[in-house]
Amino acid sequence: MKNSLISRILIAGCSLVLALGLAELAFRLLWMKRFTIPAGIEDAHFHHRLKPSTTYHYYSAEFGVDVRTNRLGLRGPDPAAPKPPGLIRILMLGDSFTFGFPVKDEETFCHLIERGLRARGYPVEVVNGGVSGYSPTLEYVLLRDELLALEPDVVVLWYDLGDLQEDSWFQKNLIYDEAGNIVRADPRYRDGRFDYWEWAKNHSALAKYLDVKGLRTVDRIRVLGLGGYLGVILRGERAKVAIARKKAAERSADLAAHDRFLLIRPSSTKELIEPYWQLSAGYLQRIHELLAQRGIPFVLGVYPYGVVAGPEQWKEGRVFWGFERGKTYEANAALALFEAFSRERHLPLVNTFESFRRAAASQKLFYDQDGHLTPAGQRVLAEHVVADPAVLEIVARTLQRPHSKDVNGS
Repeated sequence: MKNSLISRILIAGCSLVLALGLAELAFRLLWMKRFTIPAGIEDAHFHHRLKPSTTYHYYSAEFGVDVRTNRLGLRGPDPAAPKPPGLIRILMLGDSFTFGFPVKDEETFCHLIERGLRARGYPVEVVNGGVSGYSPTLEYVLLRDELLALEPDVVVLWYDLGDLQEDSWFQKNLIYDEAGNIVRADPRYRDGRFDYWEWAKNHSALAKYLDVKGLRTVDRIRVLGLGGYLGVILRGERAKVAIARKKAAERSADLAAHDRFLLIRPSSTKELIEPYWQLSAGYLQRIHELLAQRGIPFVLGVYPYGVVAGPEQWKEGRVFWGFERGKTYEANAALALFEAFSRERHLPLVNTFESFRRAAASQKLFYDQDGHLTPAGQRVLAEHVVADPAVLEIVARTLQRPHSKDVNGS
């Protein structure tokens, strides 16, 4: 009797393991590309990165491009180490917009800025430090622990209008030392403890699917109520948008974590978004202080999303996120915060909003569904930077440093 029970338990256990194995195989074949970290591979120090010296293929109905990473897992040629004499190295930090998703290498604004400044006679190299899904939290860790070794002469951080949300998300993954300093950002950890479910989501297609389609649905029902959730489905809305609207009405403390577009919602006043902005501003300040210690100029850059650039930009994708067709949205509250931050710290602010609005009247600057910059949008941003007086002044000043004159033989 006892042996029979043990046999049945073993058979049941083996059957369960086999079923889970088959389910995992099926989801890897059908869903793996959709439910893994879209920005790259899990990284125990920087949260996620692309693999070094690897070709990635990005295809959709709107675009098709192959991207080759360098030895650092970044886009663009390998930066020479040590830095060649006489070279002005500009490091760009940012997310997928800075990375240049989804255009060709020679179409990214990083490449175009380098080309434009060289045409003006400056011996410039632009290093593309953009990583999809990054925000000031991870950009600070990446700069401090890896990219400062590249000896940049200027650092430009492109703040994305969705960074409020991502900064909020990444806090749970930070690991601190006993003195309270950030050591790393590990996606396997949650609030300082190893989280087996977080690990499983990044290694198992089945676990990722269960999280996205199961647990998140339960969480949405918890927030909206069953009736509210069903109403959202029947109206064809996105649950995320409905939750963001509800959180905003309640002035919820975790609003930024639920609304990627908080900075540009019509209801978002300066007073509403300022408490959430303080988190991003704190990491921007850390970067500013880190660079100031080394005498490296820091520049803050901002660009609009399609809904802010013009009524015909990002035509289809905007509806998915709760914005109206044919309407241009303002971002005055967000710009006021950026301007105040830069003014108080005497930092140059490269504001490309008006350049985009002028060009949006005659060009398609954002992909209709995806929302990232088209090659035309990349050119608009690059042309603005190359003509920006503050940028040109910094580059010229860097060129005039004594060490730059010596290495050029002048």
